[in-house]
Amino acid sequence: MGACPTPHRETLEHALRALADAVTGLGLHVVPTGPLTLAVSGEPPAPEEQDGDRLAALLAPAEPLTQSVTIESHDGRLWWCWVWTDPGRDGHESEPIRPVEEITEVARRIRTVVALPSAT
Repeated sequence: MGACPTPHRETLEHALRALADAVTGLGLHVVPTGPLTLAVSGEPPAPEEQDGDRLAALLAPAEPLTQSVTIESHDGRLWWCWVWTDPGRDGHESEPIRPVEEITEVARRIRTVVALPSAT
């Protein structure tokens, strides 16, 4: 027999799906990395965007930028939180973004972090 879903679990799963859909709709890539955590990646600049601009080619990351977000309790509510790698504190630290219901705003903020500015 499988685990019986609970309303709380269903709410969390719905929030994760909704954020994944929202950031995918903004042209980003999403990978679930834990029970309540998503890693969101942008796209690296196309090589033709860097032609002739040696500084841009030097500063551009070799890999797409990626940011992890998770759902955590904060002040008695569920919030989306940034997950920062912090080797000095058992591997990670988190920082609240917005309440879990504010999917559109959270997706916009994630895009701001991982999306590279256009070369045009």
